[in-house]
Amino acid sequence: MTPQPTPQAGATLDLSDITPFAEFCRECEKRKLATRAQLQWWMRYRRQNGLLSSGAVVERKVNPSAKKAMLFVVRPRFVAWLAASSETLAAA
Repeated sequence: MTPQPTPQAGATLDLSDITPFAEFCRECEKRKLATRAQLQWWMRYRRQNGLLSSGAVVERKVNPSAKKAMLFVVRPRFVAWLAASSETLAAA
């Protein structure tokens, strides 16, 4: 399990920092940062890899009986999660 980056005290987020997962995938593919398949893998294991607990990913159900949650990416926290993951690998 990867270490959890902690949100910086006083760090303020606004709506421009949050994007739907599908849009985030398109942006990452366009910039050649990651493929949709890679991002889906990270999302599939978001509870285990720390994306959810770090606040890098937010899941919301449209209603309580919905089977699937909508996924949103919080960009600054995702970058912090990614950087923390790479630091952990470098230290190993």
